[in-house]
Amino acid sequence: MGFLGELMGKSEEEPVRAGLPFNISTALRPVRLAARKESCIELLVSIKNASGSAFMASVSAEVPRFLGFENVGMTKIKEIRIGELPGKKEKTVSFSICSNSQTAPGTYSVLLTVNQHYRDYSHVQNYAKKTVEIRAV
Repeated sequence: MGFLGELMGKSEEEPVRAGLPFNISTALRPVRLAARKESCIELLVSIKNASGSAFMASVSAEVPRFLGFENVGMTKIKEIRIGELPGKKEKTVSFSICSNSQTAPGTYSVLLTVNQHYRDYSHVQNYAKKTVEIRAV
């Protein structure tokens, strides 16, 4: 628990948003993309099961027009199925996001959706959306 967490009295075991059985944290490696040339960054998404029971989970990411999941930029939505996430455990998945020669300098929003599934991947029990800002310079 960090310094501010200790002051505020919030435990890390509790979900950030009430009603959700998981916490979502993100990281970018490196921090920004190169504009007007082919470069890639890694978007790391960590999902921590805050409940005591296991559930199935998946993460999907949607990128804007001038970004993609490969250098060509054809794929705009990608889903990674995590599988069974045991109670109180954390799983990290990685998305490779690439720019191309048409990517102008600016800030781009990537929409992440984390789904909690019931029995199989066709039944969604709960979900949360998070927006991640990526800078191209």
